[in-house]
Amino acid sequence: MKSLRNMMLGSGRLPDDLRAASTAEGVEFLEEGLPGSITYRNYRAPGQRTSLRKEATTGAILVTSQRLVVWAGRGKNIDVPLDHPLRAAIDVRLDGPDRICFAYDAGEFSTERSGMIEVRLRTDQAAQVAEILKPKI
Repeated sequence: MKSLRNMMLGSGRLPDDLRAASTAEGVEFLEEGLPGSITYRNYRAPGQRTSLRKEATTGAILVTSQRLVVWAGRGKNIDVPLDHPLRAAIDVRLDGPDRICFAYDAGEFSTERSGMIEVRLRTDQAAQVAEILKPKI
């Protein structure tokens, strides 16, 4: 059954080259193969328009000392340095005891897109991820 899910949604695993590069940066958190969903609200992009769409996905979360990567399905959804101003545009919150949500305005990352995107991934370590990514005061 897992292989059917992988065929439909992607494996939720990071590519080997990205995993290798992250090792040099100092991995603080890495978990792959996480079930979840991507929700698009009032989303506009070239060739795409939707007021509300929700898709099942499988993903991965990588936090190094330098960046945050959220892989969803077959590609990167978020890849931003932790000290970059765009990191502040990503709302990271617990969405239940075992689910983490990464929400952001697509227009902040591209002039060709607009609308909200929410990536939710299920992990037993959701609280740990939220704590690692909590804004530093």
